[in-house]
Amino acid sequence: MKKILFLALITVSITATAAIDPASNVSFTVLNHFTAKFLKAEHVDWKVTNQFVKASFTLNGKEMNAFYDNYGELTAVTTKIQFDKLPQRAIMAIGLKYPYPPYQLVDCIEMQVPNGETNYYVSLLTDKENIVLEISPNGNVSEFKRLSL
Repeated sequence: MKKILFLALITVSITATAAIDPASNVSFTVLNHFTAKFLKAEHVDWKVTNQFVKASFTLNGKEMNAFYDNYGELTAVTTKIQFDKLPQRAIMAIGLKYPYPPYQLVDCIEMQVPNGETNYYVSLLTDKENIVLEISPNGNVSEFKRLSL
């Protein structure tokens, strides 16, 4: 009787842990690819949607995100960076077209895709809208998205 009760408690415990642990919804393939690429990642938090799997984590003191497709393949890695790390051409263009005030810098992100290409995204905020700029490696700036508030 004690064995049956013990097995029942273990089963309930494992089931409860799986329901709470977001990583339990992550495929074995994604977990293996993530672990192989980001072996020293800390504070990993998973988000699973129908379109992608996202791992948010810290690596060497940097906040990062890794995105995987439904087949478990890495599609992009993003890292928060300082504005002054953008290509110089982009810094000058943004300063001229989107001066402070009224534009306030919210976020600056570097995105790397598996083929080695790097793009940057800058989020700016005014009292009326939020603008996301896309910046190419050579510093060309274009509006990626504009949302009215």
